[in-house]
Amino acid sequence: MIGPSGSSAEFGWSTSMEAPGEPDGRHRKVSPVSSVLKATRILHSFNAVAPCQSLRQIATRTGIPRTTVHGLCVALVQAEMLELVPGRGYRLGPAFIGLGGQVIERVGLLDAAKDVGKRFVRFDQVEAHLAQLVGGWIVYLDRTSSLWRLPTDVHMGSRVLAHTTDCGRAALAALAPEEAWRRIAVACEAECQPAPDRQALEADLAEVKRRGFATVPAQRSGRASVGAAITNRAAVPVGGVSISAPVDALRRRDVFDELVKDLLLVATTIGRRLPHLTE
Repeated sequence: MIGPSGSSAEFGWSTSMEAPGEPDGRHRKVSPVSSVLKATRILHSFNAVAPCQSLRQIATRTGIPRTTVHGLCVALVQAEMLELVPGRGYRLGPAFIGLGGQVIERVGLLDAAKDVGKRFVRFDQVEAHLAQLVGGWIVYLDRTSSLWRLPTDVHMGSRVLAHTTDCGRAALAALAPEEAWRRIAVACEAECQPAPDRQALEADLAEVKRRGFATVPAQRSGRASVGAAITNRAAVPVGGVSISAPVDALRRRDVFDELVKDLLLVATTIGRRLPHLTE
């Protein structure tokens, strides 16, 4: 486990690391800052699509040499940030339960959203998702549905690039354009994904901001979704709420208008319930 001092040695690396790289067999020094950044890239490579990865997969996704990946993964296992899965590779470790729980509790989204998602249950085959904005990502925290086992592309606890989701786009639209783009660029680089066209993205976010909500067209499951931003008392976006329903239902103007009305009310209610953060 990570000790109270937080020193780099407790992560398995000391004040300097040696890594192969010279033709004559000499080793080059690697700074602890560089090692921490590489370890962060490794941790960011895990998501709902790749919850368990081999050393080769991690090296491919991060661009870090496989030998370096192995050494850092061993250190991350010791720190309980990764778990070794025999015969398969690595997955995120139990340390993130406590660490993530602190962040979720500090923002207060789950407590603020308690019971409000039930407004959507009265509609057939509708589900609501609560998500937190973390940098350029959306992390899904909760799900409420009118029926069990509805087809869904959303997994609780998963982290997704914010600009690819409805509630993420709504949250990004509440930011200044420069800040929204900075977050997206950083997240895409961390995921080794190409950044979207900036001009088209900023035009989309401007339209989302004007309307007050974002939409995602039909998915493979035959469902579509609508999302709205959740902002705190300082008008800073902290997350979003979205609703998913069958495409045929959302094509009905009366159903769509009623769901969007409820969606905006729920997002506003959650925002007003958020704790006032002084830090």
